[in-house]
Amino acid sequence: MTIGRTPPALLTAAALVAVPAVTLPLPWWTAPRRPVVLTGTGPAVPGEAARWSGWEVIGTAGAALLVALVVAAAIVVLLYARRGGRWAIAARVLVAVTGAAFVAAGVSVLAGWGSGAALGAVIALIAGTGAVLLAAGRTPRLLLGALLAVVLIAVAVPVLPGGPGSGSDTRRAGPFVRIGELDASQLRTGTAGLPASPEPRIVALDGGVGIASRAGLAGVDPRGRAEVLALTPDAPPSTPGPSILGVDEGRVARWSGAQEVTVTGLDATDPVAVTVHGVSAASVVGPDGAMWLRSTGDPPGTARVLDLAERNGTQSAAGTFLPVVFILGPVDSVPVDVAAVLPLRDGAVRFVPQAGGVRLERISSGPAARAEVDVLAGGLDPSCGLTASGPATFLPRQSPLAVDDAGGIWFVAGDGATARLVRLDPSGALRAVPSPLPGPVSSIAVAPSGDVVLASLDPDGPALWRLLEPGSALGDLPAPPAGCTPSPAAVARPVTLVPVARAGRDSLGVPLGVDGRWAAGAPGGEVAVVAADGTRTPVGTRSDGVRGQVWPDGSGGVWWLESAPGGTPRTLVHATAAGEQRFAPVADPAPTGGADTFLLTDLGGRPPLLATPVGAFRIDGGAPVSTVEGRIDGGVVRSDGRGWVLADGRLLVLDGDRVLGPVIDAGERRADTTPVAVQLARGVAPAALALPRATVGLDGSGRPLVVSDDVVVAVGADGAVTVVAQDRRLAGLGLFAAEGGLMAYDTGDVLRVDLP
Repeated sequence: MTIGRTPPALLTAAALVAVPAVTLPLPWWTAPRRPVVLTGTGPAVPGEAARWSGWEVIGTAGAALLVALVVAAAIVVLLYARRGGRWAIAARVLVAVTGAAFVAAGVSVLAGWGSGAALGAVIALIAGTGAVLLAAGRTPRLLLGALLAVVLIAVAVPVLPGGPGSGSDTRRAGPFVRIGELDASQLRTGTAGLPASPEPRIVALDGGVGIASRAGLAGVDPRGRAEVLALTPDAPPSTPGPSILGVDEGRVARWSGAQEVTVTGLDATDPVAVTVHGVSAASVVGPDGAMWLRSTGDPPGTARVLDLAERNGTQSAAGTFLPVVFILGPVDSVPVDVAAVLPLRDGAVRFVPQAGGVRLERISSGPAARAEVDVLAGGLDPSCGLTASGPATFLPRQSPLAVDDAGGIWFVAGDGATARLVRLDPSGALRAVPSPLPGPVSSIAVAPSGDVVLASLDPDGPALWRLLEPGSALGDLPAPPAGCTPSPAAVARPVTLVPVARAGRDSLGVPLGVDGRWAAGAPGGEVAVVAADGTRTPVGTRSDGVRGQVWPDGSGGVWWLESAPGGTPRTLVHATAAGEQRFAPVADPAPTGGADTFLLTDLGGRPPLLATPVGAFRIDGGAPVSTVEGRIDGGVVRSDGRGWVLADGRLLVLDGDRVLGPVIDAGERRADTTPVAVQLARGVAPAALALPRATVGLDGSGRPLVVSDDVVVAVGADGAVTVVAQDRRLAGLGLFAAEGGLMAYDTGDVLRVDLP
């Protein structure tokens, strides 16, 4: 074998393919747009544009392949090419293939990542092309082979794991088109998908949609990649979910402190910085650029409005200076939580719990600054199902909301596999997309184009889906079926909810008496009784350190249960101003290991019974003693020892530890979840009612009461059962049997429930 000299052109080609390999750690792509950084209460400041190295742009697998080709080409050229013959041809082919690979990488960055290709990508394209041409020399076949390799690798590189093509996803689920993932590990422009977030919030942007997370705000490009618009490095930890509340016409509203909302621009050249102090609650930004707030000094029913477009420059003001929407809550609906509404220019929409499922309401301001409510959708009768009538349709659970330019309201109706995306027309007509949803929906928005965008947890992970031409995707729904009773007539007058104390943000807030006393919790497990005037009396400290439920004892003290690590055994504790009394620990008698166990309120000073899914037990001495069998859902014992317990859907009477028998029993219908109001409309007698979602209490005279959904029934001394009140505000309200009567707790307010 004759060993000659390696051709200079081949050595030059080998040197050229080594050049882009050296640039792999350097930037190959730079984001064309710099995000803004939102910190404190000042205007937006410019951030750093994202830069991606060659290793990141191509992906680890692709970059490693390129490096391996360079090393292999160098070895063959330097050690074997001088031997000539097949070795020389192999060296030329290997160098040409390596150069073609870098050409493919450069092309993939230029074509797949768009504008922003950095010098590294350009060097790869130029050096790779030169290497291919020099390696090919004067051999036409070799040149054709090298060009074919360029084509093949240009197709292969973008789809390598982690490569630039991995962010693109055009899968469909019926009319829904997948436009991006929601599982990226970081908030960075160019990621194949948007950042993962436990509570992703879709935000409508001027040019499309984005996702707000704890870290900031990112839009999504046509290839499914993230474009970071804003970073929030110091988002207040006390605010739940994303600190960004919404965007409108280039302005963004966000939590800038525990009780501060700041409006700034999404452009670093925009000097606006408007801060509202003393904000206890805030809604998202509505489609009209307005949001609702509640000031820390406002009465409970107050809502104020902040329009993102109305204020300019640098301003700082207290929330009490904002315009008032209303200061009095609705009479015939639950109090307004501004954090749970979607504000509109002429009001707001929200879901609220009711006797059966939920209802969709529109809230507006009426005379004397009182909130007025119109029910838009959601009947009481589960048998109605999903119908063409919004008010007749049964809605089993709440859903995210979105409103389009025509005033149509988009939400999800139904459960599980039967859930459908629906649109409620301003006339009250309901239409649905016939195709199943890609998965459970956590957020909905209407893009400026009119397309509906969903954040969904589908089987392949969280993703963003777009419904193109939503109007044409809707189908008609059937009329309400015969026998559907969505709005039964009222059977009694409403109750009166009287505020007697303010528990504020206390995590315990258990009403103890009609005089306004309530139980407060503190870090470390301390429990205190707070009088209506704010006087605080510590009564004990939980050894388990949790802020768990407590129950009144009827004479100013409280009872609670403490759990050892693992949930059992249970220790019953009686705490008064004089100190604590701890009973011997008792193993939980239920097979659930402590789940769904609680105490039955006993206002006679006796140790209360332990309620479990399998019965009520006496646990204040020795082993647990069964007193009442069956699933226990509630109960109360009067000061004279007479008690009433919900067991397996029946209301049973107790005398001490002896069961006297049922006073309300639906027989075979005990498991019926139909709201009581619908049952009464169908002619069911009060003593034969099924009692779903029920609470047991006493009125001021000691008469037993059962509140099931929005209906209150009372049991007379003779055992007769009568309907005494009906008020849809009671559905979903926290109700408590307390000393002197029935109490409620709602958004920090301790309320006395007075019957008509």
